[in-house]
Amino acid sequence: MKKIIQFLIILILLFILSLIAIFVFNPMNLRNKIIGGAINAYLDNSIKDGEVNEEKSATDTTETITGENVQVNPDDKSPLLNAEQEKALESYGVDVDKLPKVISPEMEKCFLEKLGQERGVELVGGSAPSAFEVIKIRTCISL
Repeated sequence: MKKIIQFLIILILLFILSLIAIFVFNPMNLRNKIIGGAINAYLDNSIKDGEVNEEKSATDTTETITGENVQVNPDDKSPLLNAEQEKALESYGVDVDKLPKVISPEMEKCFLEKLGQERGVELVGGSAPSAFEVIKIRTCISL
């Protein structure tokens, strides 16, 4: 029994060390594949057809993070993202077609709680999100 427990502990430690190596060194782009796969799985389970709030259309979306109105193009893959942000998310393996087309007030509040006011303004201004920011805000997407 003692040998089995020792073996399981060794396996768990090797698994943890492997994950650390993947996230630090990113061999064969595994970090991006893992993050993208996790986010896409979450989006598949939490959002239906890219719609979060059917009462709003993509053309009347406003951002209150900066207090400015944001004109969105409903023909974009994700009308809330600029090209740089879409490219960054796609590089992480996220399917931007599955992202919501509008931001509800609850989602906005969650973003601000997770990232802070300053970073929220930067993202609305067009800054590309980091992989860890995407992981932080994934729970906000389904509100």
